[in-house]
Amino acid sequence: PRRFGKSLLLSMLENYYDRNKADRFQELFGGLAIGKAPTAEHNRYFVLKWDFSEVSPQGDGEEIRRNLYRYLNTRMNAFSDYYQETLPDSIQIDPEDALASFQFLLNAVRKTGHALYLLIDEYDNFANELMMGRRDTEEGHYQ
Repeated sequence: PRRFGKSLLLSMLENYYDRNKADRFQELFGGLAIGKAPTAEHNRYFVLKWDFSEVSPQGDGEEIRRNLYRYLNTRMNAFSDYYQETLPDSIQIDPEDALASFQFLLNAVRKTGHALYLLIDEYDNFANELMMGRRDTEEGHYQ
């Protein structure tokens, strides 16, 4: 449901699992039960977070695809910069194909022996905006 704290939950997961935030674990979680008895998985992952509310659903199918690819590539580029000291290879960003960029990212992460934690916020917002926008447009044609 909306306004239920999903974004806050994802932020907590990001901070808990992010390899680059291990030095802040006590500061962030030390006073909490999970900080006093952490799982073995804390700070063990590369974390990539996507927020689909930042993707514009405006335009035709090709423009929407470009908006999505541009956003995903921007996030993967930021990921590459953030983890540059830990990744063995730089991540090749293909401006025309975010799926290819994602494959390059996965290959770089795989070489480290660690896993990727992919967090997707507002995953339904993008689709809902797209569908509702189309419906509003269609209704406008018939009124």
